Amino acid sequence: MKECAVTILSIIVFSVCIFLGINQIEKNISETVNSYNKSQFDNTVILDAGHGGEDGGAVAFDGTLEKDINLEICSAISLFFDIFGINYINIRTEDISVGDTTLETIKERKASDIYKRYDIINTTENSILLSIHQNMFSVEKYSGTQVFYAKSVDSSKNLAQCIQSSVVSSLQNNNKRSIKEGDKSIYLLYNAKRPSVLVECGFMSNMEELALLNNFEYRTKISYFIVSGLLEYLLSQKVV
Repeated sequence: MKECAVTILSIIVFSVCIFLGINQIEKNISETVNSYNKSQFDNTVILDAGHGGEDGGAVAFDGTLEKDINLEICSAISLFFDIFGINYINIRTEDISVGDTTLETIKERKASDIYKRYDIINTTENSILLSIHQNMFSVEKYSGTQVFYAKSVDSSKNLAQCIQSSVVSSLQNNNKRSIKEGDKSIYLLYNAKRPSVLVECGFMSNMEELALLNNFEYRTKISYFIVSGLLEYLLSQKVV
């Protein structure tokens, strides 16, 4: 029954992709699937929908919460992972905090939440962190995806570049942003022991981009291109 459900889900997502024109990208889905299946990767992607529960993350002018967009994009990414047969763990699949919610202060609860995410990453064999977030700035004009990476793990930079290039070349041709090292403000990257990236998918402070992030079709597209970049990285790791 589970296999049947996954098959139906795959057909639905493929249909959506065709409808959106995603099948016209440089590396189409079938080629990517064939390459991936031949490579037999054993990595497990830790898919982290940033924030959750009482921590809403950034709040847009119209009340849109970052935590909700993060979760929607991770949900779409999960479907593509199912299609491609990628092993993954969702840190959260609903609007919850994953830390100890019985702690007294918000600061303590937020710290517990981030430590729990960090523990999941580092106790999973051959793990890769893919953390999904949204950007926010005081000036509305800024837009575009930007990928941050863990400086402490060399392959993280390659992973970040693969994802950034995939999104920009296929979806955001005017995006001139470059990948960037994660500093102390991004705990999961600054303290990383495994290949780790954080994808700021767009700026919630930009009205045009916020409308896109709230659009199902656009979220499906950006989710696919994030996964496409990840697959390119995985394939590059298999080259002898």
